[in-house]
Amino acid sequence: MSTETDDRRSLDTRAAIGAALEHPLLGLERRRTALTVVYLLGLVAMFWASYLGTRVPVTDALRNTLTTGLDTLSTVFIALVTPTILLVPLCYAIWNGGPGLSFVLPLVPVGIGDVIAGAYVLDLDVAIGLTVGATAAAVALVAVDVRRAGSLRFWRAGVDEDRLLFVTAAAVVAAVGVGRFVDTAPAYMLEWYAPLGGCWLVTAALVGGYWIVWARSALGAAGGHDPADS
Repeated sequence: MSTETDDRRSLDTRAAIGAALEHPLLGLERRRTALTVVYLLGLVAMFWASYLGTRVPVTDALRNTLTTGLDTLSTVFIALVTPTILLVPLCYAIWNGGPGLSFVLPLVPVGIGDVIAGAYVLDLDVAIGLTVGATAAAVALVAVDVRRAGSLRFWRAGVDEDRLLFVTAAAVVAAVGVGRFVDTAPAYMLEWYAPLGGCWLVTAALVGGYWIVWARSALGAAGGHDPADS
């Protein structure tokens, strides 16, 4: 009886995980979504291993070997952080859609540091993560509709209002956070952040364009024709 119950729980857990991985905000293809989630979990595990390893007491015989291993692990983690914040979200957005996961991706490595510090700091890394996340979410919106429409004329696929509302909310939250950073950051940090300012033009153009398509669709429906054909 216990074995049957455990098997049923295992099947239920797998089904729940599978359903979560197939959520449209996470990605189009379950396998690609799963690979990306595993990558993030591996990144988090790598950080915690290197962090906790330096604080666990060990014997002198193991210290040299452990130190070498942890230094290597920390080096790999640091090497992965920059592309995870700047490149991976945009690549994932194009590769598998998923505006939700695309938005979260650059914030994960940034958030790890805040968890360790035990405090939230709206610093340069957070501002960069929010900026790239908002742009990646908007790009994911387009990537999904390009596949749906089977054409680069993504507006022909129509507007998924749920996804558009999510991306709009994510962009607004990111904009508010970055705005607070800009108001309080010293001049040298603003200079470092400035090259990423162009991302907001992309985000605004895509999100604004979608709302224009949505408004035209609403007006077209009221007028009895489909503006997507124009």
